[in-house]
Amino acid sequence: MPNKSIYNQIDLLSDFNGSSLDEYHWENQTLLVCDLANEPIVYADYEEHDYNLHFIFGLKNNSLEPKSFQIKINTDDTHPTPTTIFISNNPNQISNPNPYKAFTVTHGYQFQVTLDPKSTTYISNTLWTSKEKIEKEFTQLSSNNMVKTIHYGFTCDNLPLKAYQLFQQRNNKLPLICVSSGSHPMEGDTIATSSIMSYLIENHSNLLNQADFIIIPVLNPDGFVRGLNGCNSKGINFFWDFQNDNLDTCPEAYYLWQFLKEFPPNIYIDFHSYSTQGQSKTFGPYVKPSVLYCGSSVKKAAQKLARSLQTIPNSKAQAMFSPSSMPHKITQEFNTITFAKYHLHQEMGESGMRRTALLVMEKIMDAIDPSQLQNQILNPYGPLNKTIVDSFLQKCFMGRYYLPKYVKKLLGF
Repeated sequence: MPNKSIYNQIDLLSDFNGSSLDEYHWENQTLLVCDLANEPIVYADYEEHDYNLHFIFGLKNNSLEPKSFQIKINTDDTHPTPTTIFISNNPNQISNPNPYKAFTVTHGYQFQVTLDPKSTTYISNTLWTSKEKIEKEFTQLSSNNMVKTIHYGFTCDNLPLKAYQLFQQRNNKLPLICVSSGSHPMEGDTIATSSIMSYLIENHSNLLNQADFIIIPVLNPDGFVRGLNGCNSKGINFFWDFQNDNLDTCPEAYYLWQFLKEFPPNIYIDFHSYSTQGQSKTFGPYVKPSVLYCGSSVKKAAQKLARSLQTIPNSKAQAMFSPSSMPHKITQEFNTITFAKYHLHQEMGESGMRRTALLVMEKIMDAIDPSQLQNQILNPYGPLNKTIVDSFLQKCFMGRYYLPKYVKKLLGF
């Protein structure tokens, strides 16, 4: 039986926006055992994407004495032990490193917490920022008269989808750059969009003379409120399974698609962040092979931008195909040069993630040559102007990559 004196003095809190935890119990007087909340694993393009990695919950010490005990997080053996556990006295932002490191145990990992008397502490293994805090920050930033707030749709839970337009009227002589984050709420990547928005408004408004910008900080509001790792409230991970025709259960993708039709971007940067993966993952962009773009000038521009991003020290680019994914569909439709995902890494810390996001924008701006994008600006809908040769080469390229995967599935491997 658990020690009732501890059990009765500690409350576990999960009734706030963003909380994420499944079952829990006291195994003995100094060990609280917790299960991660689960959401659907996405299967797309013969690949599996499991986002069941994160937790967020609160602990309230009702006693007049400090309490110290261990917390075990149950996971399967394929999930890594996080380098850092984060704590805070505020559920809207959990970003202070816990002084006690996590260590690997059988079927999970474990760490210590110490609660001050009559205190509440919120705990997570990811750099968490709530939707409420993000909205407050962007409301303040959008009070600037150069920013226009656009409500471009609603989620399944009837929350507004918001974009921030940093121009009064589209200038077709300038490239349009769209920067987004927050499709996978637990990743902490909204640090990037808030940094870039502040940078453009407060310090470098001259860059607004070189390009038009649209910033979308939260692509998945329902996920933030419900404490989901990667899915919307209907269980769809719409980054990998971008259901842009599905208004009923994936309005986030549907309305984003309609919005992009109104403002087809020349360059799209969608920020994400590695969290618990540790040193097994290196920050950097997903890059498309140039064959997936149409027109020699756009291909050259994409190659130049990719080379520029890869000059960021210690970053690593990865090839991106995935025909069901958001960036692939955007490129196929609009001939947009996409760097989605651009992965940050929470081991950089909040300040490091901010610096890296701004460095990404600097590299993009340094490499832009508007003359290479003029045809793309004037004729943004790729497939309407796509040549037979481009279509054939792109189908051959994707077929060569996915045919072996299809055959393996067909044969039951």
